[in-house]
Amino acid sequence: MNKIDKLKTIIGEIDQLTLESVTSSSPNFLAWKSKAERFLINEYGAESYEIEEFKKLNYNLSVFTLNTPKSDFIDACMNGLKCAKAILSTYLEELEESKNDLNINAYDKLKYEFGGIKTVIENYTKGGFVTNDLYSLEQAIRTNDKDKIKYFLLRLLEWYTENWMDICDNKFVINYDEHEKNRELIKEIYEGIDEVDFSQFIDRNDCNRKSEPVIFLSHSSTDTKYGNALEKLLSGIGIKKDQLIYTSHPLHKIPLDQNIYEYLRNSFSRKIFVIVLWSDEYLNRPACLNEMGAVWITQSDYTNIYVPSFDFKNPKYAQCAVDTNRMGAILDGSENCKASIIELKDKLIKIFDLSVDERQWIYILDQFMTDISN
Repeated sequence: MNKIDKLKTIIGEIDQLTLESVTSSSPNFLAWKSKAERFLINEYGAESYEIEEFKKLNYNLSVFTLNTPKSDFIDACMNGLKCAKAILSTYLEELEESKNDLNINAYDKLKYEFGGIKTVIENYTKGGFVTNDLYSLEQAIRTNDKDKIKYFLLRLLEWYTENWMDICDNKFVINYDEHEKNRELIKEIYEGIDEVDFSQFIDRNDCNRKSEPVIFLSHSSTDTKYGNALEKLLSGIGIKKDQLIYTSHPLHKIPLDQNIYEYLRNSFSRKIFVIVLWSDEYLNRPACLNEMGAVWITQSDYTNIYVPSFDFKNPKYAQCAVDTNRMGAILDGSENCKASIIELKDKLIKIFDLSVDERQWIYILDQFMTDISN
């Protein structure tokens, strides 16, 4: 059951409590209140505005005596439940609107979030069984194998159930909240995976080989100086407007009114070449890490390019899904940088079947070196 259905169930139980004429001390009411509070804490956090407002609700009389009739206590509880229903219904509307805005199914969410799921678990343990389950889930995602995806998601949920008390009691675990969110995310994806039509993924690899190639420049918006320099270089060698996805540029951004996740998913179904523009800020952006994870999931060819200030000792870099040992280009204006950009040009010429005038290329390269140095 996903979180929207859970909240609908909680709201629906209010009507049943009303029919039972419960008071604030009735066991059924207390069980319902506990369930509602757990849901809000899991969804919004223990210190959130939502749980704080919910806890302010009063289901009992402020003043009463031994002679106060039971009907007054029932009325007080009914008034509290009425207010609770109004508040929870508002949260339900927000969740449904959020779901409609994202328009992202459970399988897409798994592909975008898998890198984070894996990192949280592997930071806790390198145990053989769970490590094997993570690896097997990766392979199932690559091959769009629904049955295996469900099986290994369930295995991860079982691992969390078996190890939850150890995680909670381990004094070295400082990211307990991440594990809690990780467990809920896996559960949500597992419960929603049956709703995904996997028939659309049949023979995708064959389609990829036949489709027109495209370049995806994965970057942080803080690094547009280098991204714009790369865009100018790529355009100069003949890459067309619709052959480059670079969201910080008006000619290569996500089209107006397009859902960003759907657009990227459709683009990743093409034969894609990815340029990852690494920076420390890139490693701090969840959206960037999701893009990088999609590179790995789709087994796309890629090139690593680094801004001059990039810290190769950044621990988040070592945890990334792609091969960080693959040689890349550091945009420091050096001769090594220039040689690497020439190699990148030669590679793209083969992929896109381009023809570049050498005199024009010398000018384009010199301009690129000037752009990244200024």
